[in-house]
This record gives sequence, structure tokens and C-alpha cells, in this order.
Amino acid sequence: MRSALAALALFAAAPGAALAAGWHYYDPECPISLGGKSMKFVAMQPKRNIDRVCDALGDVGSTVIALDAPDPELREMLWDIRVLRDSGRPDGEENIEADTVFKLPPEKYRNGMVNFDYSFAAADKYILLVRVKSDDGAREYVGRHHFTVGLLDNADLYAYAGFGLFVAAVGGGFAYVKLRKRKSAASA
Repeated sequence: MRSALAALALFAAAPGAALAAGWHYYDPECPISLGGKSMKFVAMQPKRNIDRVCDALGDVGSTVIALDAPDPELREMLWDIRVLRDSGRPDGEENIEADTVFKLPPEKYRNGMVNFDYSFAAADKYILLVRVKSDDGAREYVGRHHFTVGLLDNADLYAYAGFGLFVAAVGGGFAYVKLRKRKSAASA
């Protein structure tokens, strides 16, 4: 009975331990839709921390972006990968040449994976643009992934505001208690 319970506990703890040990490269998994196909996207800034993010990089600077395409068809196609500055235009209406801040040379990635380093110089909104095209040009898949670099997102803003309110409430509580003690000591 003990060995069965120990095995069950080990089995239950194993996925969490594997994730905590960093064995799951795409954590979180951030899909990029390419029409009927998809790719996984992840970005990290290893000089700052080991967090893997989908859509909000905390700071400017050196960044590693990784893409993974498990679909065998995509592995036989030519990949055109660019990082664009998000100019606010609707998807498909970007000025690709003017908005491009980084471009990989078009290439086939037969292992289905590519990663690259890029050093973001300015805090802004960006788009990862992926165009995958067959050799004859008959099939093309296009996907976009929007993300920010060095900007506060709403979750960060709410966390900072909540922390500020908490500090103000605790400080106000201490001041109120101290004032009450002073008044009671002065009246006694």
C-alpha cells in the first residue's frame, strides 16, 4: 500500500517538477495561427531573467525569440520571418518594408524550429510576421503575433496600483492606532 501511494505521489509531482526544472521549453505555449496551420512562439530575455513570455517582454535589450512548427508540411516550405514595429494599422495593411526592424533571410527550417537573437532598442509595440511559402508559390500561410517590449501591460498596472493601495491602507492603519494611543495616553 505504501509503495502504491509513493508511486502515486511521484506521478502527481513529476509534471510540476519537470516544468519547474525548465524541461518544458514552450511554457507558456503561444500559438501563432497561420490560416489552417499553427506555430508556437516564445520569447525570453536571458540576461534579465529566465521567464518565457508570449506578449509582454519586460524591458528593452537582448531577446531570444523561438518558433516551432510541428507540421511536416511547414518544414518543407520557405520561411520569411520579420519583426515589425506595430504602427497601429490593421493586420494585412502594414507597410512591411518600412515597419521591419529585423528580418531573417528566407530559408527552409527542416527541423521545424528556428530561434534568433534581437536587441530591442526602444520600448514599443511589435509584430512578429511569419510568411511560409511553398517552392512553387502555390501555397502560402501568413501569421502575426503582437507583443510589447518595455511597456507596462494592464496586469502590471493593476498589480502596482493594488500594492500602492495596500501600503497606504497599512500605513494609515498604523497611523490611526498610534494616534489613538497618543490620545488615550494624554487623556489619562
